[in-house]
Amino acid sequence: MNDRFFLCYFETTRRCNLQCAYCMARPETPPEGRELTTEEAKTLVLDELAKVSSNVAVAFSGGEHLLRPDAYELLAYAAQLGIWSFVNTNGKVLVETDAIRRSVEATGGKVVFALPLNSLDVDTNRATRDDGPSTVLEAAERCREEGADYFALVTVSRQNLDSLDRTMRFLKLAGVPVLRAPFVPRGAGAQFRELLFDSDDMRGVIHPALTDNPLAYISFTPFFAAPESLEDHWARSNVRISGLGCQAGRSFAAVGAEGGVAPCVQLLDSGAVCGNVRQAPLAETILSSPTFTALRDRGNLKGKCGRCRYRDACGGCRALAYYHNGDILAEDPTCFFEPQDEQTRCDLEEYQTAQVAQFVQSLRRLEPWKSMF
Repeated sequence: MNDRFFLCYFETTRRCNLQCAYCMARPETPPEGRELTTEEAKTLVLDELAKVSSNVAVAFSGGEHLLRPDAYELLAYAAQLGIWSFVNTNGKVLVETDAIRRSVEATGGKVVFALPLNSLDVDTNRATRDDGPSTVLEAAERCREEGADYFALVTVSRQNLDSLDRTMRFLKLAGVPVLRAPFVPRGAGAQFRELLFDSDDMRGVIHPALTDNPLAYISFTPFFAAPESLEDHWARSNVRISGLGCQAGRSFAAVGAEGGVAPCVQLLDSGAVCGNVRQAPLAETILSSPTFTALRDRGNLKGKCGRCRYRDACGGCRALAYYHNGDILAEDPTCFFEPQDEQTRCDLEEYQTAQVAQFVQSLRRLEPWKSMF
């Protein structure tokens, strides 16, 4: 894995200045243990990433990472190691303070802000984020003024299905890259399992809204582009097909505020946690734990994900598989495609294959994506 792009989600704190109803990082009863100290964050997390890959980024989140007293010190330290930083923020701190400028200065410009926009509808966004969309839109404008890169983080649940298409069309017209995150019953969200979407929601609403925007294709599932076309097209662009689809345990890992390690940020505080950085080196867990090792080989996937023609470019969502089935390698129950075997083609294949060309062009021109991929 040493030359492959690797992203570590690092939830540095559970503190936040909003009270989102089902915030996944804010359990009703916080787990025992204290948050990692500054030195532990440096030595047990950031220093370890260089042992995993020479092409690394770290996504600082929480809670609200920028509320940590050492937030900018950690950003600066990551930059000294040559690591790009993503800052997952609710946007409020970007609007109310000089956090953008300080982050850019601390990282020498190697920072990207992830701004959560679940819906353009005021009431819907407030219900899911404890704030209206205007805060994030203002934060995006502040980023543009400061010359800072940003993208939209859209958490999809049954609560924002009615406005999802409008939200995605807005982001597409604005040329904003999108990372979609599925709602999972983690942390305080455990009491809202009814917000989990299913395969009918995916077929009728979610997939059409996301598929239409090539800038939403990073870690996007389900993904039906022709694998042979991808191999040929991407080989000429020096991009690997294995960088598509669910990257849990492959090019993604997550570290919680108290040091827990999971293959995906959605799986922190769950039974899928594989260790703790205070007990075993992070690089050792990522490279050698049975769970991470199994996820790197998509031949281990079960059910329809295991027999799917698009297995290597998709792989299904491992977090949704876990929360629905208790098995991280189980089939993704939210996928509507029902392959009989590896020769079964989805009727969306031609369209998504064509969309990939636009996606590749985006990777070539947009930082930091072109440096990473």
